[in-house]
Formats: sequence, C-alpha cells, structure tokens
Amino acid sequence: MDEEKKVELSALHIGFLYIGALMGAGFASGKEMWQFFGVFGQHGIFGIFLTTLIFIGFGYMTVTIARVLQTNDMSKLIFPMDNKASETMVGIIMSIFLFMAYFSMLAAGGALFYEQFGIHRFLGSLVLMFLAVFTAVNGFEMVSKRLQKVTPILVLGTLILCLLIIIRNDFNFHKEVKIAASPLASNWLVAAIAFVSYNLTGAIPMLGSCSIHAKSKNTAQKGAILGGVFLGTCSLILYLTTLTDPIRASESALPMLVLCEQLAPWVRAIYALVLLIAVFSTATSTFYGITTKLPETKNRKIYIWTLAVIGFGMSLFGFSNLVAFLYPIGGYCGLIFLVFMVVNFVRVQTGKRSINAEGSINTENDKIVK
Repeated sequence: MDEEKKVELSALHIGFLYIGALMGAGFASGKEMWQFFGVFGQHGIFGIFLTTLIFIGFGYMTVTIARVLQTNDMSKLIFPMDNKASETMVGIIMSIFLFMAYFSMLAAGGALFYEQFGIHRFLGSLVLMFLAVFTAVNGFEMVSKRLQKVTPILVLGTLILCLLIIIRNDFNFHKEVKIAASPLASNWLVAAIAFVSYNLTGAIPMLGSCSIHAKSKNTAQKGAILGGVFLGTCSLILYLTTLTDPIRASESALPMLVLCEQLAPWVRAIYALVLLIAVFSTATSTFYGITTKLPETKNRKIYIWTLAVIGFGMSLFGFSNLVAFLYPIGGYCGLIFLVFMVVNFVRVQTGKRSINAEGSINTENDKIVK
C-alpha cells in the first residue's frame, strides 16, 4: 500500500501512539484510576503493578504477531487459527468493543464541555464526533500524525499537574478508603484484569498498524515496551493523585478537573484542554479501528457516518455510568480474546503460523496438507 511506504515509525513514536490509543478521558481524568484502583486504597498499588506488566507483555505480543504475519487485521492478530467463520465473529465482537470505547469518549467529551464550559453535553459530544470521524476516515497516516503531535502534550501535562497536586497535599495519601467499589470489579485483582483487558482491545488495531509501519520488528517491540512503561507510570501517578482526596475523586465524573481547581481556576482550565486532547486521541484511534473492519464499497462512508451517529446517541447515557458498568463488562469479554492472543503469539513464535511468499498466512495444518 502507498500509505505504508509513507510512514516509518521509530520506537518512541510507537510508544506515544500506544499511549494515545489508551489514555483517553477515562484514563487521564483519573476516573478509571479511581474506579479500578483508588477505591481499594493502598491495595490498589498491586493492581497498578499488574496492569503495567500486562500492558508491556500484550503490547509486545501484538506488535510481534502483526509484524510476522504482516497484518493489522484484528481477527488475525487475536485468533490463533485460520477459520473464516471464527475470524469473522472475533472481528465483529472486537468492533463492538471499539465502538463501546468510541461512544464512551464521546460521553466523556460531553461531560468535559459541561463541567468546564457549561455547554450542554449534547453539543460537546457532537463536536468531538465530527473531529474524531474526520481524522479517522483519512487513514492511518493522518491518525498517526495527529496522535504523535498531541500525545506528548497529553502525557507531560498530566504528569506535571498530578505531581503539583501531590506536592500541594504534602504527599498525604489516604491509604484506607471506605467507598464502595463497583460490584463488577469488587477487588483489586479482578479490577486490574478487567481494566487492562477492556483497554487493550482498543489498542490492538493501532499497535498492529504501528508494527507494520515500524522500521523493524525490533523497533516495534521496543516501542510496545516503552509504551507499556509509560502507561504504567501514568497510571501510578494518577492513582496516587486520586488518593489525595478520595471524596472528590468518587463524586466527580472527571476527578482531575476538581483536583486541579485546588491549585487555581486557570490550572483547571489548562487541564480541561489536556483532557480534550485525551478524549480526541482515544475517540479517533478507536473509531479508526472500527473503520479497518468495514468493507471497501461505494457505501463505506454511509456505514461510517451511520456508526458515528449511533455512537453519539449511545454517549448520552453518561460517562460515569459507562465507566462503572460498561467498562468491567467489556473487560470480562475482552479477557477471552487476550487468552486467544497468547495462544496466537506462541504459534507465531514456534513457526506454526507464518506468512508465505504470496503474502497469505500459512498454518501448521496448511503445511501438512501440502
């Protein structure tokens, strides 16, 4: 493809794209960190450590599979066998997960516009829908260029303001928290697994495309590891920040906005812009993932805009409700696919799945037949 020749990514670029695909409003606002880890007080640190290892491990597996098989097809990256019906089913379910992430980001954008600017959630979500769709429909090159520009701002802005909040509170963390966790993620281990499996489903298409466009397989693997470390570091800092004020963290749909206001109103305004970047990056990357599964037909744009508008309607359900209930459900379902991916990775590493000279995927069974 011509697009593939135009883009050649370094490890740092891949690391930033990995973060950009995951660090949406739920992540950067502190809401996910609170809902999945902060509610468990000091025990949440174990969940953070586990998620970091999984982010690194599955990022590494994804880019390796994509590079060896030369594909960014979600079905082929996940499912370890060559079975058309099963691959189609996996692709459909994965697209549903990406769709959930997409309309969750629209909901987050609506909440952000309302809390910061007093603009109705409907209008905020609508603006974000147009920004995300117009970027995603232009393909991987446009998505990667936009995310490479905004993600460093997102990461630095988040870390700097989190550290300022922690310093202002004299490193006073509430280790024992008496606020009920979501019934769907009732302890730190279950919460960590649900959190990672849900979020990783949104990153798989982006990592697959990154691997194909990387300078080498080694570059792609280094980028995935770097991105996983970045995500773990950001998770830890955000988790500690929410523990400086558990009450506010639990009551607000976007905790970091409320905590930033403790520093100054203008700091809150700055972080609102950071969150808009986070919302845009994840909404764009997840919607791009959905478009990769749509057929290349004359009605493709109609399908794209139909999905965009349906997602906009779903976003009106509300961001806090989605994080508390939809995310864990998506995480439990996504866990099955992560198990498939481990099997797929083993088969690729042992040579049981590979790509032939014609560009199609060989399996061990193909070789036996031949």
